[in-house]
Amino acid sequence: MNKNKKVKKQIEAKSKLELNTRMFINILLISLLLLGAIYTFVMANAIDVENKELLISYNAETDVNYSVILKQNPYYPTSTLGMNQQYPSALVDKVKVEMDYRFVTSENTSYKYRYFATATLIANSKNNGINKTNNNLLTKTYQLENTVTGNKENTKEFILNKEYQIDYNYFNNYINNYKNAYALSLDSYIKVTMYVELIDNYNEEVINATKTMEVNIPLLTNPFSITVVNPENTNKSLYIETNDITSSTFFNVIASMMLLTGLLLAIQEFRKVIKSDKQQSKYINKLNKIINANSEVIVKVKNKINLNNHNIIEVETIETLLDAQNELRIPIAYFELKRNKEGCFVIVNGKEAWRYILRVEDDK
Repeated sequence: MNKNKKVKKQIEAKSKLELNTRMFINILLISLLLLGAIYTFVMANAIDVENKELLISYNAETDVNYSVILKQNPYYPTSTLGMNQQYPSALVDKVKVEMDYRFVTSENTSYKYRYFATATLIANSKNNGINKTNNNLLTKTYQLENTVTGNKENTKEFILNKEYQIDYNYFNNYINNYKNAYALSLDSYIKVTMYVELIDNYNEEVINATKTMEVNIPLLTNPFSITVVNPENTNKSLYIETNDITSSTFFNVIASMMLLTGLLLAIQEFRKVIKSDKQQSKYINKLNKIINANSEVIVKVKNKINLNNHNIIEVETIETLLDAQNELRIPIAYFELKRNKEGCFVIVNGKEAWRYILRVEDDK
């Protein structure tokens, strides 16, 4: 008998472990499915955003160079000096400025362009310094090249190579005479500017390759250095979103299937919990009804009664056990086997025991 009871307990423990394991696996699977569905939805949306087709790419490059042409003199073996040096103003005749613009596209396109070049003589009070205020004492603009407009049709390349000569000797003498005539303390320079505008609407995408190149030549300074303002090169690609949504649709379908499977499993587990709660509630109600209706003959005992050495007579209903109690006139003892799940009603008469077990499963 003891061996049978031990085997029964082992079977019950194994069954409970299997049930808990199945529940844990189901909950883990539901969580993985829901998280996987969310991740796949995000992936699908990312693919949809990134699913673009290259429309056109373009480069706009500029290059600025200059050289200084000297007056005839016994000190320099050459008549021209290169960039990034200091120059004695009394020996400088002209400054040659070279400005290059190159626009290249990956596809043939048509566009309008506009460009012009100016030399601006600027003089400021020495206290303000060059470029420190817009309230210039003197500003004179000279048109080196009038505005040129045109069209380019079905081409990949637009190139400008321009050369402008600035009469440094003239401008330096001019501003020096102005300074002496009015006893002024001045800072002065010539700003050589080339402006190139190239704007196009290519398949509703804007190409903007506008550039402004500058060379600043100081006056009234001996010696002087020339500074260059050369804009950075532009390298751009324009894209359009394509209508091919096969990849994103595939991922959305997979995500939807995962989400649906996860929700169905979650609903199934939820129904199991609800069903278990209902069964337990019915069990407790039935137990209380039995005990309350037969409180005169049923006695609750705190500890389980050891029936190992008894001949156990299993009865199928509480009514049968009540009939036995009525004949034997022995109280029915009740004790819990599993809290709120299984209870035992027993009559012990010598070596015989009449037993009825109430279980949650009995009330499905």
